[in-house]
Parts: sequence; C-alpha cells; structure tokens
Amino acid sequence: PERIFSANLREGQIIGKQEVLDAMKGDGLCMINALSPDIFSGKTFNPAYSRPGHILGSVNLYALELINESDNTFIDSYEMEKKFESLGVYNSKKVITYCGGGISATTNMFALLLLGLENVSLYDGSLTEWGPDINLPMEVSEY
Repeated sequence: PERIFSANLREGQIIGKQEVLDAMKGDGLCMINALSPDIFSGKTFNPAYSRPGHILGSVNLYALELINESDNTFIDSYEMEKKFESLGVYNSKKVITYCGGGISATTNMFALLLLGLENVSLYDGSLTEWGPDINLPMEVSEY
C-alpha cells in the first residue's frame, strides 16, 4: 500500500576526513576501498584523486563484485558474507567504506547493512578529498 517514507540519518553513518583519521588511531578498524583493484593498487592512476593508491591500511572489495552482472541484483548473502569475512569485517569494531567520491562505497555499505552490521560508516569525501592532501597517508600495492 502507498505510504510516506521518512528517512532518518543515523549519527556517524556518514563521516568526514577527521573521523577517518580518528578511527585510524584506534584498534579494530576495517577500512574498505570499493574501487577496482587496479585503482586500489595504484596500477591505474585517476588524476581526480591527485595520488595513486589507497588510504593507508585499507583493504579492497570492488563494489561490482557484489552485483550479479545478469540482473544487477546483489549476489547471494552467503557469497557476500564470505567476501567480507575474508577482509576481517566480522572481527572489526568499526567498518568504514570509501571510494573515489563516496558513490561506489555506498554499495559496500548497503551490503554490510543488509547483512546486519551496524558499525558501518561511509567516508563520503573519499579519495577526492583525501588524495590532494599530501599530509594524509596513502600507499600503493605491488602489482
């Protein structure tokens, strides 16, 4: 039946650069980059991010790995859980998703929320904000 939907933003669900820096100082953080493995590693450079690579200490789960190509639905929950488990999500106190500008990371965040995790935040500034600031730590992977 037709209804009026009223959304409420939960405090801490969308965070900025300072909250990411604060989280990096503590234990139990799992920070997930949702971009392609080539961009994550630094093999492919996107000038919009000013520097190649990813935020220091983050791991990679390309957002499109969570989507069925045939019908654009999420993969089944068991496969999703396995992917996130391999990143250490379920042993983390805090999970932060990010990408280039906070769009692809919403796929990873939504998937985690669907799986029942509540300790998830989106860094919406992502590499567009992080990359140009040379005082913020980034790294490239071997490829």
